[in-house]
Amino acid sequence: MRRVMDDDAERRRRFEAIFAAYRADIVAYCGWRTPPSGDPQDAVAEVFLTAWRRLDSLPEGDAARVWLYATARRVIANQRRSDRRRSALRERLADEAAIATPEAAEDAEAQLVREALGRLAPRDREILLLAEWEGLSSAQIATVMGCLPVTARGRLHRARERFRAVFEELQAPDRPREASTASILGGAP
Repeated sequence: MRRVMDDDAERRRRFEAIFAAYRADIVAYCGWRTPPSGDPQDAVAEVFLTAWRRLDSLPEGDAARVWLYATARRVIANQRRSDRRRSALRERLADEAAIATPEAAEDAEAQLVREALGRLAPRDREILLLAEWEGLSSAQIATVMGCLPVTARGRLHRARERFRAVFEELQAPDRPREASTASILGGAP
């Protein structure tokens, strides 16, 4: 009986450590991913409930973070599929609303970035945001998206090229074009 209680306490300690270490990352990820008709808090709760249930198979270290991102991606995909079944129109509007959050004080370059992101296909937008805003490597993105690392690198490269083309197309002719798209997105130049 004592052994069972020790195992439960150890499981609880491990879960609490994972929760404390990665809660903010998963909350942010779900916050910008969840459609307006969904609930980011529900998605976060489901991610950590899944982590609790599968704690014994959860990887150690930074691999746990990637596992949580992959789980969050699946949870949100399930939310999106449910949404589509209820209303295809709501899904289209949700994708547009998630990107287009105009603010009067936002500078022109940030508005161009938002508009360029809004014009990309959802998969291109997702892989760019995972790389630039979440700071994931190609290998980590591959785990989240369920593909090979070489596939993730290729998709990321093509998404960056498409973003660059759309961004440059949106720029006014008199604007300098030296700004790095990676620095605009918040990543390293």
